[in-house]
This record gives sequence, C-alpha cells and structure tokens, in this order.
Amino acid sequence: MKYLLFTIALFLCANITAQELPKKSKIFVRVYNNEGQKIAKGKMLKITDDTLFLKKGSKSVTVPLSDIMYIKTKRTNKHNVLIGGLFGVGYGLFGLTQSNGSKFDTVGFVVLTPLFAAFGSGIGYLTTLFKKSTHYSIQSDAIKWQAFKDAMYAPQ
Repeated sequence: MKYLLFTIALFLCANITAQELPKKSKIFVRVYNNEGQKIAKGKMLKITDDTLFLKKGSKSVTVPLSDIMYIKTKRTNKHNVLIGGLFGVGYGLFGLTQSNGSKFDTVGFVVLTPLFAAFGSGIGYLTTLFKKSTHYSIQSDAIKWQAFKDAMYAPQ
C-alpha cells in the first residue's frame, strides 16, 4: 500500500520544473509615443512580433509597434505618494470613528488628518527611492522590440 501511495505522490509532483514561468502578465507598463505622451498603460497580456496587448481593468488595449517610442515598467512616483497620502487620511478617519464624539475629538481629527496625510505621502515618496523601474527605448525598431520581448519572457 505504501508503494502505491508513493507512486501516486511521485506522479502528482511531476509538474514541478526547474524553470520559472515568464513574467508576461504580471508587469505593469506605461507606453509612450513619439511625442513623449503616454498612450497606454496596464498589465501585459501578450507580446507579438508587432503588437503589445495590455489589460486595463476589464478591457484590453492593443498598441502597435509603430506607435511605441519607449516603455517604462512600474507605476509613477506620484502613485506611491498618492497611496501613502490616502493611507494617512484613512488612518485619520479611523481615529474619528473610534472617538466618543466630543468636540476635542473632532478638532483633533480636523488638525491631525492633514498631518497624517502628509506623513503618509512622505512615506510614499520614500518608497519611490527603492522602486526599480526600467526604461526600454523601442523607437519602432524591430531589433529593440525583440530585445524587449526577450527581457519580458526571460525567467525571473
């Protein structure tokens, strides 16, 4: 009986491989055109020889290679600062809900919530110092596009 269980466990573990899966759909990218304007952003779904498919929310965005000047990974620094500020405001609101309704609690909320928001924004800015955003210059070049594609599908 134990040999049968050992054989079943061995076959169940057969899918484990030494290589990691590609990072294709986990990376958030921002795509810019020739004028330096952001034309698309979202998580990568698929990269073909001449098109980049992005997922933004519930819809899919298709960007042709001819429109791409450069691509940046990760979100902007403003995003980190905004999220930190929102956490600060949320902390202030949480403090207000936990108060017993006196005038001093309300005044404390009005005074301290902007301070919490500023403190949270400062922490959000500090997180940008450790963010490793990558800049890929494509310039509608097929060779640079292939290098970008190889970098995105390479094991992590």
